[in-house]
Amino acid sequence: MDAAPGQPAQGSIVWADVADPRGQVKRRPLIIVTASDELILDAPLVCAAITTTFPEPPPRAYVELPWYSRGHPATRLRRRSAVACHWLVPLKPSDIVETKGYVPTRVLIEILERIRELNEADSGHAGNKDE
Repeated sequence: MDAAPGQPAQGSIVWADVADPRGQVKRRPLIIVTASDELILDAPLVCAAITTTFPEPPPRAYVELPWYSRGHPATRLRRRSAVACHWLVPLKPSDIVETKGYVPTRVLIEILERIRELNEADSGHAGNKDE
């Protein structure tokens, strides 16, 4: 199900001030990946960062988002953008500056699957410390 515009839910595009991997803080769009039924008032949620800086063709860790120069009707994005599925950001609801747009269901499913695949790959390479 698509998230309703204005209401933070899984698939919502929210804007917040977050640090990039180099530590530079800037206001950027993020997608809420926490399941809607797990969103609890004031509890931290998990988001994936949206970026306009990614290679062509995009590597497996990126999922391109629908956009249009005048603003896509669902995402509201005006530039070529992608979700960086390897760049997960914990966020407090109070840190959300604006909720603006949502990811269509088919794209959200792809994003969630890609995040799961990346997490499984990381788990497989980490080894078991208890052994």
